[in-house]
Amino acid sequence: MKESKRRHTRQLEVIWDAVKDETSHPTADQIYEKVRKEIPNISLGTVYRNLQKLAHEHRLQILKLSRSQHFDPLVQRHDHFICERCNRVYDILVDSKARIFPPSLPTSGFKVTSHQLSLYGTCKDCAGQTGRE
Repeated sequence: MKESKRRHTRQLEVIWDAVKDETSHPTADQIYEKVRKEIPNISLGTVYRNLQKLAHEHRLQILKLSRSQHFDPLVQRHDHFICERCNRVYDILVDSKARIFPPSLPTSGFKVTSHQLSLYGTCKDCAGQTGRE
């Protein structure tokens, strides 16, 4: 029992090390490929379960983009810009005092506790490829 617990801890540590400084918002598959370099026999399921555990511990944020989940170690309040050409995800840091009230939502009687905003368009690298945007 101790051995499996130690192994689990090492796996979690390696997975955290693989994602903690990432700014690319990788998927579980991308993290799996990175972790396999250190733990060749790790399964994708183990990586996924540990990513979910890290998210549950508020060490990661899960972004649902299209049909895939992306993992973000920046857990402070922020939003995202997603390039529709290359699918890169960029962090948009929001002033902690900024308040967002959708015009269709009356302010009285509603308490907004959080929000997640994703902006879509073309990043500067992709826009530079055509020269028209």
